[in-house]
Amino acid sequence: MGRRSQTLSWRQFQNKRTVVDLFTERSVYSSEVAPRECADAQRLLPDWAQDLKPPIISLAPMDGVADWAFREMCYALGAELTVSEFAPAAGIKAGVRKIIEAIGARHGKKPFLIQLYGKHPADFAHAARVIHNSLPCAGIDVNMGCPSDKVVAHSHGSALMREPEVGAEIVAALRAATPLPVSVKMRAGWDSVNAPEVAQLLERAGATLLTIHGRTQRQRFTGTASLEVIRLTREAVSIPVIGNGDVKDVESARAMLDYTKADGVMVGRGAEGNPWVFLALRRTLKGGSLLDAGRWSLIEVVREHAHLAISAGGDRRETFLPLRKHFVWYVRGIPGKDQLRVRAQQISSLAQFREWLDSVETALRNTGLPDSAREPAAEEPAA
Repeated sequence: MGRRSQTLSWRQFQNKRTVVDLFTERSVYSSEVAPRECADAQRLLPDWAQDLKPPIISLAPMDGVADWAFREMCYALGAELTVSEFAPAAGIKAGVRKIIEAIGARHGKKPFLIQLYGKHPADFAHAARVIHNSLPCAGIDVNMGCPSDKVVAHSHGSALMREPEVGAEIVAALRAATPLPVSVKMRAGWDSVNAPEVAQLLERAGATLLTIHGRTQRQRFTGTASLEVIRLTREAVSIPVIGNGDVKDVESARAMLDYTKADGVMVGRGAEGNPWVFLALRRTLKGGSLLDAGRWSLIEVVREHAHLAISAGGDRRETFLPLRKHFVWYVRGIPGKDQLRVRAQQISSLAQFREWLDSVETALRNTGLPDSAREPAAEEPAA
C-alpha cells in the first residue's frame, strides 16, 4: 500500500515492544524525535505500563460515557488504555474551566489519552501546551472519527476524513507544541474508503498510534464494521494500529485481531454496562491475568463506580445525572429490570442510590441468579 519510512518495521519488533515504545515509535527508528521527548513519554507512563505488549485492550472515547470514573472501572477490570470523552481544543485553549474539569485528569490513577476535536491546528497546539503543563495524561488523541451531525457540521470529527491534509497539519502542530505523543482515532472514510492513504499521511506528520473504526461517516453505526479496511490500514503504515467497531466480546475481538493483524482492539458500546468484557479479553488474549475476578461482582462494580464518582463530585444531584445511564445498563438481564431502570433514572443522592442497590441485590437473591448475571453487552451496534 505504501513504502515504509522507517529502517525497521513495527512487525519486526512486535514481540518486544512495550507501551513506552508504542507512544515513542518514531524515536526507535529515526533521530527525528529528541531524546527529551522519549524521556518525557517514559515519565508519563507509570510502572504498571512498562511491560505492556500487544494486543492492546482499550476503551473507546465515548461522549457521555467514558468519564474518569468509568475509565477507572474499566482499568480495574482489565482495560490497558483508555481515551477521555472528546473535548474542544478551542475550549481548552480558552481555559474554560468546565471543559477542563470534565476531562477528570486530576482524579484518575491510570494514564489515559485526552481526545481533542476541532479543525484549527493552532487551537490544538495551544490546548496541548495547556494539557502538558497542567493535566496528567499519557498523550493526546485527535478526533477524526465522530460521525455526529453536530460535530461534522463544523468540519470537526470524521469530517476531517474529507480534508486529511488538515488532520496531518493538526498532528504536526501537536508534535511541535509539546513532547506528548499523538494518536488519531479515525473512520474508514467519509462516504468512501480512504483510511489507508490518510493513515500514511498522519504517520508522516508524526502520529505515533492510530485507531480505526471500520465504518465510514455515512454508515455511522449501521451495517458491519469492515475488517478489510482495518487490515489494509494496518499494512499501510509502520506505527501501531488499533481496530475498532463491533468489538463486544472475546469472539469478536479475536476475529478482528486474526484477520486484520491489528496491534490491539478498542471496545466501545460493548462495554456499556459490561466492563467485565475487559476481564474476559485480558484473560483470553493475554494468556491469563492476575486480576482479582472474584472481587468484581455486579454489586461491587456498581458500588465502586458510584463511589468513584461521588469521591470527586460529592453527594449531589449533578454527580448522579451521568451515572443514571450506567445504572440502567448494569441491570440488563435482571428480573424486574423495568422497575429498576425507572428508579435508576430518578437517583439524585447517595441515600437513594443505596436503596436502589439494595433492591438490585434483593432481585438477584430472590431469583437465584448469580451476582454477575447480565444480558449480552450491546443492544445496538458496538462503537
